[in-house]
Amino acid sequence: MGKINGCLKCVFFLLNAMFGIFGGLMIFGLVKAQAVEPQLPSAVGHWLWVGLCVFSLGMLMVSILGGTAAKTEKTALLKVFAGLEVAVMIIMMILGIVMASCRNKVKVSFENISPDIVGEMMAKNNIREILNDAQEPLQCCGFMSYQDWGSSIPGSCKCSESTFCTNRPGNLEGPAIIYSRPCLPIASDMLDLALTVSMGVLFGFAVTALLCLGASLLMIGQVRRHDGGRGRQAIAMTTHGI
Repeated sequence: MGKINGCLKCVFFLLNAMFGIFGGLMIFGLVKAQAVEPQLPSAVGHWLWVGLCVFSLGMLMVSILGGTAAKTEKTALLKVFAGLEVAVMIIMMILGIVMASCRNKVKVSFENISPDIVGEMMAKNNIREILNDAQEPLQCCGFMSYQDWGSSIPGSCKCSESTFCTNRPGNLEGPAIIYSRPCLPIASDMLDLALTVSMGVLFGFAVTALLCLGASLLMIGQVRRHDGGRGRQAIAMTTHGI
């Protein structure tokens, strides 16, 4: 019979597996993203990219350590795992708070974008290319309106099968029917949703880390009681034999 309760060990393995799956998915996503866009690490920042890779690998290694500690029922490994779970919990909480702060700042920034700022953005060719590529899948035209494109509306604003269609003004060049809604509110809503989901995931894993910490402390207690009982039994047998 093992030193640790079987039900407790199963719950621990289930919680611990979530970290392994999360770390593995992050590693897969980073590798896949870099394969699709080799310049992505440079675009997001070298140190940020390295940090994401290290964090993903760390999550996977913590999961492997936790599984090994529970399987071998070694107190030393369980203590190391408990210490790492404290660190993971703190990191997740900090990242969640930072994400919440960024979400509010991003929302305010989008709301405060003025036509002058949009004009400056449209003067940059790379921004125009990004907007042009995003308009068709998002079914929108321009940042604040189709007027952002000036007198020539690109083909990506063409509206064929959508409820967001309007006729192009006769004094402008481009498709006869264009998307009526702007892209900026759509991008704002998508980014807000992404940040909200990320914040929920971070806080969720902080709670999971807390549960793993509690389970590991319970297992340490069970191992100690088991070993202590065996020690007292050995002493009693020795005394009886004498």
